[in-house]
Amino acid sequence: MDIVKHINEHTKSLIEGLVGSSMEQRKSLTVALLGFYYQLPNFEETIQKYIKISAKKRQLIADINTSHVQNYQEAIEKSNAAVDVYADNYEEPEPIELFILDAFSNATSDLKFATNIAALFIGIIDTLDYYENFSDKPEFWNNVLEKEVAFQNEIISQLKSKQTFGAAIYKNRYEDVEFNQL
Repeated sequence: MDIVKHINEHTKSLIEGLVGSSMEQRKSLTVALLGFYYQLPNFEETIQKYIKISAKKRQLIADINTSHVQNYQEAIEKSNAAVDVYADNYEEPEPIELFILDAFSNATSDLKFATNIAALFIGIIDTLDYYENFSDKPEFWNNVLEKEVAFQNEIISQLKSKQTFGAAIYKNRYEDVEFNQL
């Protein structure tokens, strides 16, 4: 799949589909999308390492559902302000860690903006594309990636009917997929 060719059109479709969604739909989608990211290697450890805050799944989900994400946003801002890329001890995050950090930031952002949730969707595509490009099973990951784009288009279609989404749709979708360190 030539992801570069399709990414702009897909992003536009995601944002258009999300614009009319309710806050309840956005919260349920955010929680569902986190189900994917929590399956990546060292999700909680990465958040602890770079942002210096606990990202226990149950608490994070509760905080998203109640819109109590200010402490996460403050921790991200504090962490970003403390980074000195020119320091001798600066450790650049690995690609998977970057996907995790971006997802955490988007999931704990203000959900009134469709772009944050669209970024969570695109982050999944970027992650799968990374696995396709750097694993020893590119055909497998290409197949997963193609199915993911179709699945995201399905979700956008369902948004129009005002459906909410179960918290486990992404966790269940990827429970048999092994995300190894690359």
